Amino acid sequence: MLKIVWSPQYLKYDFGEGHPFWAHRGKAFLDELKVKSSKLKVDYEIVEPPKASDEDILLVHTPEYLDRVKKLAKESGWLTLDTPVNPGVLEAAYYSVGGSILACRSALSGQKVINLLGGLHHAGTSHGGGFCIFSDHSIAIRKLQKEGQNLPAGRQVKKVMIYDLDVHAGNGTQEIFYSDPSVFNISLHQDPRTLYPGTGFVEQTGEGKGRGFNLNIPLPPGTSGRDYLKALDHILPRYDEFKPDLLILILGVDTYKGDPLANFELEEDDYYKIGRRFSKFKKLAILCAGGYSKETPRLWLRFLEGLLGLG
Repeated sequence: MLKIVWSPQYLKYDFGEGHPFWAHRGKAFLDELKVKSSKLKVDYEIVEPPKASDEDILLVHTPEYLDRVKKLAKESGWLTLDTPVNPGVLEAAYYSVGGSILACRSALSGQKVINLLGGLHHAGTSHGGGFCIFSDHSIAIRKLQKEGQNLPAGRQVKKVMIYDLDVHAGNGTQEIFYSDPSVFNISLHQDPRTLYPGTGFVEQTGEGKGRGFNLNIPLPPGTSGRDYLKALDHILPRYDEFKPDLLILILGVDTYKGDPLANFELEEDDYYKIGRRFSKFKKLAILCAGGYSKETPRLWLRFLEGLLGLG
């Protein structure tokens, strides 16, 4: 059975009229899935996430950053020029973190699971931006690694692999794990010389003990689905080499040809093919990240059809 992590609280992750991030995309996906589930024979359940605690947030972010975000929320201020913060947005951000923790825990038990608001990869230890307040997936990793210290061998989460397929490089994720060999972060994105956030270069491979555990695959604007899938096939074998205890997929669909914020040329069927490629992996948590075209819910559904071998 597919587990879908969703909360009405996610609808509060709303930056206002005219902003490219549209909060109701998760609800639109659920509506479309409900219509098609009987035809596709999708067996799923919707589970509501808990709200993360400040203690959870501080596993990754600094106290100073958390205090700053809370203050901005009270004032309805701006974290960066593209990321306003108000009480609703902050509340939703806490639930997004809780959702990714829940998704990762569920994945460890072998369930197929997707969180409809997660993979917010531009938030670093002491900064946010790019529509990202907290690094939900990084917090989930640190929480499970910490909890695993008290679990018997075989149930511990020591090594985690991230495949980040968002068209924008995950500068926050890169910063958080840059010197950590326990997390292998792989990002496939548009050439950072042509797109926000302006980082994610090939030569950025990690530092210290983490050298070699940060892999950036930048591709040029105009990249087709065929070339994208070829690049993806090149990096997927890294999973078998690293042998992680948990795999996180940051499912950005802003690689789509109609996305207003980037310049890739993937077609709808390419997301089915991506889903098929990830169907072989166990202990996989899927986090729905970037996607700013109105086709975003349909692209998520097409991915799931591939993941589940439907359609």
